Amino acid sequence: MPYGQAKEIVNAAQEFHRRASAFYQQLANKAEGSKVKMLLDYLVRHEAHLDRALGDYKDEIKSKALDAWYQYAQEQCLMQPFDVSQYPAEMTVEDVMKIGLEIDACLVASYKGMAETATSQECREIFESLLLMEKQQKHKLARVALEIDEM
Repeated sequence: MPYGQAKEIVNAAQEFHRRASAFYQQLANKAEGSKVKMLLDYLVRHEAHLDRALGDYKDEIKSKALDAWYQYAQEQCLMQPFDVSQYPAEMTVEDVMKIGLEIDACLVASYKGMAETATSQECREIFESLLLMEKQQKHKLARVALEIDEM
């Protein structure tokens, strides 16, 4: 497994959110159902917001903890490609919800692994904070999907 500094991992997570936003936009362009398009449009904005939030968080921290070196525990998650071609145009809200939950689970696993392998309390707190943020976003996604599906 490759090594990198904590700030590189946060940068990779930001890039992951950018790619997820673009992925959801491609799915929205392909999708046929209005509820599915509505959920995908929400996910595009949601991922763009998380990208910005990570950037703001990184600016706020300005800590030596971000310079700590790590072995990437969940590299396959942050680096995984998004393949729009494997999804049909007739997706349901439930299908999109599954996709979103898989993406969230990937980030949760990454942040959890980073928190567990932290070399200092300060590093652990950074990744635990990101883990908590991602878990909250997962719950928010579930609520929004349910609301859209019940429309």
